[in-house]
Amino acid sequence: MAKTTAAEQAQPIAPELAPNAHVARQYEAWVYPAPIMDLAAPEHKNRRDGGDFERNFYTYWPDREKREDLDVLVAGCGSNAAARYAYNHPQARVTGLDLSAASLAHEAYLKDKHNLANLTLQQGRLEDVAKLGKTFDFIDCSGVLHHLPDPVSGLRALGEVLKPDGTIAIMVYGQYGRTGVYMLQEMFRLMELGQTPQDVEMVKHTLASLPASHAVQDYARRTRDTKYDAGLVDNFLHRQDRAYTTTQCVQFAEDAGLKFMSWWDNVLYYPEGQLKLASPLYKKISTLPEKDIWAYMELYNGTLGQHAFTVCRKERAESSYTLDFDSDALLDYTPAARAVEVAAKPGTPEGSICLRRGEYPVFTLSPIVSAIYKQIDGNKTVRECMAASGVAAQLGSDAEQLAATRTAFRYLWRLGHIFLRLPAAA
Repeated sequence: MAKTTAAEQAQPIAPELAPNAHVARQYEAWVYPAPIMDLAAPEHKNRRDGGDFERNFYTYWPDREKREDLDVLVAGCGSNAAARYAYNHPQARVTGLDLSAASLAHEAYLKDKHNLANLTLQQGRLEDVAKLGKTFDFIDCSGVLHHLPDPVSGLRALGEVLKPDGTIAIMVYGQYGRTGVYMLQEMFRLMELGQTPQDVEMVKHTLASLPASHAVQDYARRTRDTKYDAGLVDNFLHRQDRAYTTTQCVQFAEDAGLKFMSWWDNVLYYPEGQLKLASPLYKKISTLPEKDIWAYMELYNGTLGQHAFTVCRKERAESSYTLDFDSDALLDYTPAARAVEVAAKPGTPEGSICLRRGEYPVFTLSPIVSAIYKQIDGNKTVRECMAASGVAAQLGSDAEQLAATRTAFRYLWRLGHIFLRLPAAA
């Protein structure tokens, strides 16, 4: 068991925060994440949180037109996230909730600096969110639930303040991608490290001395948290930390009385982004049930240190967010592009285009899928895109055309290159 230092013991904790005392003390001493001093600075101006409803609106509400005037809760907002939501979405009414007074003090600094009249800040436990006396269209809870003493109770509490047609965007740690992290956490427990500056220096010394083959090395290269002290504490010296597999994420939602909706980024959970389509392995994996595909791809990838997904209340109609690739209903969906066309790779077949989204690799589409993708403008339906693409003559019978349509749009959606919008609710 890691020792508790005199400095940690001296930090006062309000009685209502006592069940989360270890976590509350940590974030008072080590403000996390690294505080942003100016949201308008060039390096931050266009940055969005991973679950931001602007970038993922059609994942959360595929049957609706985009809107900004939402009631938003950032549950476990840390030092920046609530202010960033309020800054990026001036029409939204944003509430930031966090255990840490130190984190909220920096959120308050950003609120004053940017005149964020649409931001309300509240200190408290996520489990007590009902005390706010509000309900929300959208809840962002990123990097928080896995630090609670009872994550299911925390998620259930969020569900109770979610509006019937609302969405919760969740990020929790991924089990396999953090294998090296948990090895180091155990090492530091054996060393009886606490969370003092001297203990952080020992973490740095350990990381610098590890063999290149250690399981943590790939994770340490990819995460920003190894670049500053509070991030090192949060990863390697945290007192309360658990991780999830894809299967456990789905069960997590069900245990909290909610419904699992989807992943934020499909490309991480489907074989289209990681296996060659002509390979025997792809053909085998693609026949598995959906949940088994997710579990397989997590094991295949091996590096997913986070899982980001959405949940909703049970009474929300599944028809408002579930996509059906196996019926003619697909033809009336409206695709919206998420990727951009980039310069073709050497050797790209004639008629093919190359696409990239964010930091993901470039993908080359076949000539037929390229012709279809070029018709996606956010207005045409799948049926209209197929007709305008002129590829029907290459596909044979009506049945063959329908099968090709399903294959093409499922492929694009699984790669994360498109959203698919459902017909507007009556």
